Amino acid sequence: MTQQVEACLTIKRYNDRVLCDVVPMEATHILLGRPWQYESKVVHDGFTNKISFQHHDHKILLKPLSHREVCDDQIKM
Repeated sequence: MTQQVEACLTIKRYNDRVLCDVVPMEATHILLGRPWQYESKVVHDGFTNKISFQHHDHKILLKPLSHREVCDDQIKM
């Protein structure tokens, strides 16, 4: 890894800037790593695969897309 980029991330009311390492890969989803998880005090529910954290006194809940939502997203792309 030789490059980094600061990415703006917006999901509903959640807005943040995340410093990301740049590596060659093919991915269609955002991959948030351990530095972001620790800085944001993230709680991951391994059974439901939901991620929750506090941001500006608001609880944010990120949940995986359903199979149908993934298919619809792929069609849009």
